[in-house]
This record gives sequence, C-alpha cells and structure tokens, in this order.
Amino acid sequence: MADNPTIAEIKAAEIQAANAVQKAKEDAVKKFNRASADAENSLKEARQNAARNFRDRIRKAEEEAETKAKEVLSKREAEAKAFYDTNKNKIQAAASFITEEVMKKYGSS
Repeated sequence: MADNPTIAEIKAAEIQAANAVQKAKEDAVKKFNRASADAENSLKEARQNAARNFRDRIRKAEEEAETKAKEVLSKREAEAKAFYDTNKNKIQAAASFITEEVMKKYGSS
C-alpha cells in the first residue's frame, strides 16, 4: 500500500499530461484554422486588388484613347476646313467650265 500514493501520483501526472497533449492538439487545430482563414483572406484580397488594378488600367487606357481620338478628329476637321477654304473659290470656275464643255458638246437643247 505504500506504493498506492505513488501510483496515484503517476496516474494523476499521466492524466494531466494527456490533458495537456489534448489541449495542445486543440490549440494547434485552432491556429491552423486561423492561418488557413488568413491565407484565404489574403488570397481573396490579392485577387480583388489585381482585378481593381486591371479595371483601373483599362479605364485609363480607354480615357487616353478617347483623348487621342478627339485630338485626331479635331486635327482632321481643321485640315478639312482649311482645304475647303482654300478651294471653295475654285468651285464656281469648275462648274462654269463643265457647263460650257457640256453645252459645246451637246448644245443647249
């Protein structure tokens, strides 16, 4: 019976050790789950940032293209107006020349 207190102490220590191991396993599972959730959130956030960055770059490219198109259109309109202004006085002379040639060839009937 002298050994009974020692055996009881050993059993109590085993139970305490088993409880400590169980608690450590539970803590490890919790930490693993938290780490997994953090990793998923980081991945989700990275994907959202990438998509946002892509949309922003597309929007900027479209704005730059629109600005460039307006500049080209404005330049072409100015060139067309200058061409018209330069040649508008020649229209009456060309029309008269064509009318005279037709009249000479086909007559006035």
